[in-house]
Amino acid sequence: TYADTKYYDTIVGRSDIKRHLYLEEGALPESQTRVIDEIVVDADNTAICTQWHIERDGIAIENERGCSFYTVNVVENKISSLMDVPEPKSKPGDAGLNVLNAASKIIDGTGVGYLEVDGGASASSSVLSAGATCVEKYFDAWNRRDMTAAVACFAEQCSYEDTQYRDAFVGKDKLEAHLLRVADCLPKSFVFVVDSLAVSVDRTKVGVQWHLENGDGEALPFTRGCSYYKLDGRTGLIVEGFDVPEPAVVKTGSLQLLGGTLQRKVSAEPIRLIPIAVWAAYMGIVFISDGILPGANALQLEQRTWEEVRDLSINFFLVSPLLHLPFAPVVHPMLEGVFNLLLSWAAMFAGFLSDEREDKPNLFPMLPAVAGMQFLTSAFLLPYLALRTSEQLEVNDAVYKSDLGTIESTLGEFRGLGALMATVGTGSIAWFFGGRPEFGGFGERYASFIDLLSIDRVGSSF
Repeated sequence: TYADTKYYDTIVGRSDIKRHLYLEEGALPESQTRVIDEIVVDADNTAICTQWHIERDGIAIENERGCSFYTVNVVENKISSLMDVPEPKSKPGDAGLNVLNAASKIIDGTGVGYLEVDGGASASSSVLSAGATCVEKYFDAWNRRDMTAAVACFAEQCSYEDTQYRDAFVGKDKLEAHLLRVADCLPKSFVFVVDSLAVSVDRTKVGVQWHLENGDGEALPFTRGCSYYKLDGRTGLIVEGFDVPEPAVVKTGSLQLLGGTLQRKVSAEPIRLIPIAVWAAYMGIVFISDGILPGANALQLEQRTWEEVRDLSINFFLVSPLLHLPFAPVVHPMLEGVFNLLLSWAAMFAGFLSDEREDKPNLFPMLPAVAGMQFLTSAFLLPYLALRTSEQLEVNDAVYKSDLGTIESTLGEFRGLGALMATVGTGSIAWFFGGRPEFGGFGERYASFIDLLSIDRVGSSF
């Protein structure tokens, strides 16, 4: 598993992790690198924690640091889980504490999620082992709200970075004031739970993966984090602390990925600006504009427009009217012909599903694009063209069916796709001219079709 805390969901499985890493690489500047500043490997090699920063062209970027925690399957010598936590780009500082303080008063006042514990001890407190490090003792003291004992785990001239603040807290006095302020703003039932520890053989470095609970054993959302500590080899006290909580509530990973991908691809291939500009014009004209196309725009939610969309969808590929199904609505045959001809053309793009492969993922995958094109052709095709990953195959390279996913290989490589869609397209043209005889001969049906288009946003957009 890979928990990239810039995103809401944990990524599970090697295939999805590989796709994520490919997409991330495609959104980053080529000169960007991640530099490991500190690393701690547990004595049995099952846990690794790193502290890192980002550089571009060899220059460190401000507020681009973080902490990562790895668990390792030593038998296979492979990573079994990873949590990656970047520091906040903005530093909320005490403003974040004020929000927590307001939430604390609500929780303490209503009793929702509050757990009364004798002596102020947390229900999640655990018995420390005889050989516990000062880091473990610090977390235990914090959960008991014994800040005197918590600060006693630090050296006199310690430095502690809470990355939600711009500056480090240097010295035990400043650290204690900070811890007391934080403790006052958190509900009494909130406790830190250590998920994993990485302790170096000489016990001078400790990495921690943790999360917050509300005293009832349930993890609180968006409260995970990773910390890195340096200890004095002689006294065992904490000399330096680097604490990185995950981004809370609003996670910008997807927006950063979209923005970075567009920036890098447009920079490399400016021609991608064409589908972007055409898409913006298309969406504005079809859905928002007044006066360019007839009929009401989509924001007015005109009932007749949505009924027409529903009826055309029911008569998808003309199956319902050809089978004389009782629920098949009556729609102008020329409009049905145009609609289904476009759908058959859009469905032919299923032949390009091989453009989506494990080693060539697209930010906007081909399969959802083809599916969406059955409803709003250009609204889905144009973004796909702008965002697709460029092909990297050499002259003699080949793509094999085994390289594709199950749906992509089954549907995209279906030999009958062309003939089937050609049949639908040809049938749509025939229906345009001769379907539904009650609409009269060509001249009569054409005249009524033009009258319909003069007031119809859906038909004119086709």
